[in-house]
Amino acid sequence: MIQYLEQNAKLVDSYLEEKLTWEKAPSILVEAIKYGTLGGGKKVRSSLLFATGNAFGIERKELLPLAGTLEMVHSFSLIHDDLPCMDNDDFRRGKPSLHKAFGEALAVLAGDALLVEGISLTIRDANFLSHFGSEKILQSIQILLEALGVEGMVGGQVLDIEGEGKKVSQEQILEIYRLKTACLIRAAILCGAILGNASSQEQERLDKFGWLIGECFQLKDDILDLTGESEQLGKTIGKDLLQDKATLIKVKGLDSAQAILKEKFTQAKSLLPDEDRYQLLLGLAKFIVERER
Repeated sequence: MIQYLEQNAKLVDSYLEEKLTWEKAPSILVEAIKYGTLGGGKKVRSSLLFATGNAFGIERKELLPLAGTLEMVHSFSLIHDDLPCMDNDDFRRGKPSLHKAFGEALAVLAGDALLVEGISLTIRDANFLSHFGSEKILQSIQILLEALGVEGMVGGQVLDIEGEGKKVSQEQILEIYRLKTACLIRAAILCGAILGNASSQEQERLDKFGWLIGECFQLKDDILDLTGESEQLGKTIGKDLLQDKATLIKVKGLDSAQAILKEKFTQAKSLLPDEDRYQLLLGLAKFIVERER
């Protein structure tokens, strides 16, 4: 699975390297955008899109515009998340965070640009529109925008900040996980199903699968923040404890959090039939819960 992720990362980075060019944009802004987007990162969201598309007979190259969009908007979220007014992290993907390399103002603007240009990337691609049709692409973009908005990632980040230093319940924490992380992961999977002409029953199954795997992803991140190594993760560890973040580890303890992770992964696996076409997707889910970085 590592090899599959590496292949996808190389493919998406190569595509974005070609697309992240603007004739009239300030060169320093373009440099900052590329710094925050290219190189490093596991490209999990685009890989989930590819794997879901694969289950319905879509080749990776056909999904590259939407894969690029996913990675651009994800990079926007990381750049803003690292800012001093948010999580205040000096490192990301094994190098200085964008605001440390380019300054806070340019980090804010580069993140803004990635959000706008990321969505535009899919909409502007005539071949992509022609291949999949405007109706399915509009539906996919709507799902993506909902995942990013006030009832998605942005709302989740607010709840995450508001939860610092406070007594929170397990359900409140899971809601933070769902909004700030699982929304976008679920969107990547569901968009792949929509573009692949999945039946309503298959979409419903993959929708539930996406939510669970998204929760697993954030829970594993929290576990690694406590048990991982900075060099391996490419970012500062121990910040959740230092900032008194609302995590399941804080409420339930490490052992219980790991048990919940295992339970949610089991639930997710049970949603997909044991068919060859889902093996890539199940392999990525397994990677998410077992990864060391």
